[in-house]
Amino acid sequence: MSATPNAVDILFDAVSRSELVDLTHPLKPGMPVWPGHPEFCQTALESLEGGDASCTHALALGEHTGTHFDAPSHFILGGATIAQVPPERFFGRMATIGATGLAASTAVGADTILAWEERHGPLRQNDAVFLHFGWDRFWDADPAAFLRDWPGLSGAAAALLVARGVRVVGSDCLSLDPFDSTDFAAHRALLGAGILIGENFARLGDLPPVCSLAALPLPIIDGSGSPLRAIAFVPRPV
Repeated sequence: MSATPNAVDILFDAVSRSELVDLTHPLKPGMPVWPGHPEFCQTALESLEGGDASCTHALALGEHTGTHFDAPSHFILGGATIAQVPPERFFGRMATIGATGLAASTAVGADTILAWEERHGPLRQNDAVFLHFGWDRFWDADPAAFLRDWPGLSGAAAALLVARGVRVVGSDCLSLDPFDSTDFAAHRALLGAGILIGENFARLGDLPPVCSLAALPLPIIDGSGSPLRAIAFVPRPV
C-alpha cells in the first residue's frame, strides 16, 4: 500500500514540475539605487589569490538596495518591520499584470486591474500582484534612464488591491509610486494595510498571468525593508 504524500512531498513535486524564473537583479557595484541612498559596496577582506585561507567580503548597502521588499514601517509609524512579517507572507500565488508602453510617470488606474480580472478571473485574497512595466530593461543597459520617469500605481488602484486582500504588490521599477509622486499614495495605502511592496523586480515579462512566488527577505531587526531573492514557479506544460 502506497503512503499518502504529505504536504512537503507535494510541494517539492510541484517545484520539480515547474520552470524556475529568477526575478532578482544581482547585487553589484554601480547598480541603480534610490538617490541619496548608499551605493552597493563589496570589499575584499580575505582572498585566495592573496594567499589567505578563504575568500571573504565586507558588504555595505541600504535596506532598499536591489530587488527588495518594503515593510510597513517604511512609511507607517508603528508598522511592522521586515523581521516581524510572518514567513508565510513570502510564498503563494502570483498575478502579473502587463502595463508596458506607458507615457512617462503614468499612474496606472484601477481599470487596468479590473481589465486583468475580466480576462483571467478575480484576484484572490493573499495573492501577490505585480505590474510588469518593462522598466527592468534599463537596469543594466541605461541606469540613468532607470532612475527617472518610471510609471507606477495610482492611489485608487492601490485602494482596490487593499480591498482584494492581497499580500504583496510590486513592480519592476525603482518605486511602486510613479516618478513624479509627491504624496506616495500607493505606499501609504498598501503599507498602511500591512501589505508588502516589492520593487526592482526583474523578468516579470517572462511570466504568465498566474504562477507562484517565493521571495525571502533578510530578517533585519527594526528594518524598514530588505533585499531578497525572488523566484517564480511557472508550471511546465503537461
